[in-house]
Amino acid sequence: MAENEDDVVLPRFFKVFLSETASESMAIPMSFNEHLEDPLPQKAKLQGTGGGVWTVTFTTIRDCAYFTSGWSKFAEDHELKDGEFLTFVYDGHHTFEVSVFGHGRCKETRAVVETVDLSDSGEEEEEEEDSSVEDDGEVEKVSQSIYPVDSNQTVSDDAVVAWLSSMEVTGNPCFTTNLKQRTYELLIPANVVREHALTFGDNIKYIDAEGVMKGVRGKWAEDRVCFKGWDSICRRNRLKERDTVNCEMLHIRKKVHSVKITVTRG
Repeated sequence: MAENEDDVVLPRFFKVFLSETASESMAIPMSFNEHLEDPLPQKAKLQGTGGGVWTVTFTTIRDCAYFTSGWSKFAEDHELKDGEFLTFVYDGHHTFEVSVFGHGRCKETRAVVETVDLSDSGEEEEEEEDSSVEDDGEVEKVSQSIYPVDSNQTVSDDAVVAWLSSMEVTGNPCFTTNLKQRTYELLIPANVVREHALTFGDNIKYIDAEGVMKGVRGKWAEDRVCFKGWDSICRRNRLKERDTVNCEMLHIRKKVHSVKITVTRG
């Protein structure tokens, strides 16, 4: 499903892979619904850069579409790891071309299908059973996080690479929080800022299982650091009072640019 310069730009979206919520199913951003058929087809094809094609089941839950049965096989075959990025380019005919960006911040070719030379054979071309998955079984598990990324989060592969180039993968300071009265702001604990000598700009990125959202720095007494837009994260993760939110601060030379969010249900 290669694109060329004369083609219309195909619709696409990207996701951050987190095993806690996306090992068995993958939510499609609700803003992408306008590109899907209505009613939603029962099946979709995922075409990997290694040449294989996986069949997955489409499931709708509360107006949000998911890849369900067959997705876990795709994730396993591609050895997806937490924090890796996936881009999905849709051809409008049930097929998504999926690219994986690993922790090395480069587009990677995985699950490569071996090429078989049939030039000397009189038999018909065999189906690529090893690279395809057809699963009509029941959906075992569906991600609990059903809130989508905004429509302006659909970006090109180049934009994902550029964004990944600013990320640190390990050794990041963390803190925990929960659902508070001031849901519209995320307050960064002063002791964490001091202990790690962190600095902040005017904006920050929130990263959760659904993708990336922007936060704008707010004003707080005693120069404490807080960022607005947190209420959108709370809503789309359906946070409850007993839930715990782990916030990992991604930074470059102590300047925080993103907060990676993991929710533990209470």
